[in-house]
Amino acid sequence: MTVPFSPIVAGIDVIGHGLNYHKLMGVESKLIGIEKTLSSVMGLSQIAAGASVLNLGVSIAGFAYMGYKLHQVQKSLGHIQQSMEEGFNRVEAGLNRIDNRIEEGFNRVEYRLNRVDNGLDIISGQLPYLYLLVEDSHQKQKSLAKAISHLHQAMLIQEIAALKAELDERSRFPDESPRSAIKTASRVGLFLSNQAMQATPELDAEIMLNADVSIQGWAVATATEANLLLEIGKHQEAKELLALQIPLFKQVAERWAKALINDENTYLSTAYRFTNSRFKNHIASERVERITEISPSDRTLSPDQIRGKKNYVDVEFEMSYSSAKFDQTWTHRQIAVAEYLDGLSELSARLEGLESFANLCESRGVKSSREILPGPDTEPGIYILPST
Repeated sequence: MTVPFSPIVAGIDVIGHGLNYHKLMGVESKLIGIEKTLSSVMGLSQIAAGASVLNLGVSIAGFAYMGYKLHQVQKSLGHIQQSMEEGFNRVEAGLNRIDNRIEEGFNRVEYRLNRVDNGLDIISGQLPYLYLLVEDSHQKQKSLAKAISHLHQAMLIQEIAALKAELDERSRFPDESPRSAIKTASRVGLFLSNQAMQATPELDAEIMLNADVSIQGWAVATATEANLLLEIGKHQEAKELLALQIPLFKQVAERWAKALINDENTYLSTAYRFTNSRFKNHIASERVERITEISPSDRTLSPDQIRGKKNYVDVEFEMSYSSAKFDQTWTHRQIAVAEYLDGLSELSARLEGLESFANLCESRGVKSSREILPGPDTEPGIYILPST
């Protein structure tokens, strides 16, 4: 089972260095204890040296006395060895507990993802005999593909419905603990993000619909979980969640933008093709600017480069073959692409706005985000929150 993203892997090196440092510090403290014990042993050896000066070492009593002192030295060394072993055993036990907790965390993530894959495997495991039943009819094959797609959509909608039910429950009982809603939002977000990242970008209505359900549901689940964490004062946890999910969400958005903006005509392989006059009644300039934010090839262009792109686009649409090649069907498809990509860009921007809000909550030290948000009876609208 391959984990689609690795939220814990980046922290393993840091944990490993921390564990090594902790173990070395434990060894250092034990060595200090050994040094003190050896000092007492050295004191005994000095007594033995003094005894030899008094010629005790050559008498029977001297031999007995020296034997007694050597026994004490041996006993002290035994205590030292035992102390060292106990200390290292305690360190090792502590490291084992940490390793077990890390392994349990991986197992929980893998178990949840396995449930997703198992559900899909059950479906895919039934496909071979189904295709044998419809191999003689292209129409039946199309119907089967549509049925499978509808089943996939039902699975996605089921997850979103579970999240909606939790939010409805939360609105009815706002004073109850949000732990159940947070857990549901986390589970739904994990499932839908997995589906969104597995989708292959393509200008196909069925694929785009399923991907759109996954992507929007992912964004809603992430925003819900973060807002609930902020509501109970878990600012750092909310920031960590958003710091993990936003880059992944942007990657998916940029992958779709790259695929849908790409065109066999290199002059039109830019989001700035939507600025042509043929789109002026359908695609606002603000929408184009939002789309460029998720288009890797357009985002870093200079003003001169942007003007050059727009000029090439206008010239291409003025060519004699343009009316036949770029007909109304093509134009409608481009309007659909612009709307789809604008939705992705807007969701990405909203998640970034939520991240800024999480930073604000932490900087102001509020116990709950409700302290700085308008009340539940406030009229819908745009409100400016003071930064201090």
